[in-house]
Amino acid sequence: MGEVYAIAGGKGGVGKTTATVNTGIALEQAGHDVAIVDADLGMTNLGGMVGIDHAPTIHDVLAGRAPLSEALVEGPAGVTVLPGSDRLEAFVDASPDNLRPLVEELRSAFDAVIVDTGSGLCQETVVPMRAADSAILVTTPDAVAMADTRKMADLAETVETGLLGAVVLQAQPDTRVPEIADELDVTVLAAVPEDREAANDEPVVVNYLDRVATQAYRTLARKVGNFVEARA
Repeated sequence: MGEVYAIAGGKGGVGKTTATVNTGIALEQAGHDVAIVDADLGMTNLGGMVGIDHAPTIHDVLAGRAPLSEALVEGPAGVTVLPGSDRLEAFVDASPDNLRPLVEELRSAFDAVIVDTGSGLCQETVVPMRAADSAILVTTPDAVAMADTRKMADLAETVETGLLGAVVLQAQPDTRVPEIADELDVTVLAAVPEDREAANDEPVVVNYLDRVATQAYRTLARKVGNFVEARA
């Protein structure tokens, strides 16, 4: 049975999808069998980030229109992707309540399942958080983003999901990572520096092998992989 990790961040735009994609691919590159899941049902963009336009989608599975096996597709570096749909009617028909059995089915087939969640306190955050073994919080150094991420840490505690740690995106040379760790009261697993050029051509771990951001994601993946192996 594999491990399930929810990628959570209270504020939209902090880079949850970016972290999901790059962490999942880096884990796959490290030898783990990984699935990345777009559970941000109202704002799906994971498939587009990895260059995938595939149907059926997670929305079709949640609506009971397609089996999970038909919605899975191979992505960069061999990672398995469960993309979403950008059609409004698909969102209306998809029930977040069906996420848990979907996640459990994936857990039985993969070493690790990385789930991109919604922003804020909504079903697209709470349901995958409940289904996950642990959450990885995503924030930027921005004070508002960190305050919202602290709320996600509180949510994880409320639903009794473990906190693996946090990843800081858009880190600057003067970003004080230990202070962020203290503010969030979690371990910072990695700090990913801002790289505007690479951000326009994701995933960075595939397209920019020598960038510092890629090394940061590999560090994050190595730490996550240690937990996966310890629980195997």
